[in-house]
Amino acid sequence: MALEPIRPDKAVELYLEDRKSELAKATQYAHSSRLGHFIRWCDEQGINNLNDLTGRTLHRYRLWRRADGGLAPPSEKSQMDTLHVFIRWCGTIDAVPTDLWSKVVSPSLSDGENSRDVMLDSEVADGILDYLSTYEYASERHVTFLLI
Repeated sequence: MALEPIRPDKAVELYLEDRKSELAKATQYAHSSRLGHFIRWCDEQGINNLNDLTGRTLHRYRLWRRADGGLAPPSEKSQMDTLHVFIRWCGTIDAVPTDLWSKVVSPSLSDGENSRDVMLDSEVADGILDYLSTYEYASERHVTFLLI
């Protein structure tokens, strides 16, 4: 089937509208934000039609995004996972070849690489417990935090 020309910004707009009913508001915002970087990159590269995307251009975007944002591996993974889903969706509307999504590479993370080791200051913890004791007494959050 022949590809139909579409601008990156228009495709993202259609994608977000299509996914609106199935994504939580926070996820919609995250996708919009992440894909905003892709639109910006397309503008900088002079890519006005998603039909022009190839595996090589998607690889160049990944390298640019990593350097531009100084992304840690977990952030790069979420950026590329969102692009992967978007490009797959674009294949369903004849904006890109249907198999182009498979060329979006997302980094693999080792165990523990997607988490942080941060100690909570005891004064902050006491403040949180005071709040939960007053406003959310015996709630699941209160009990969980109390046990932790």
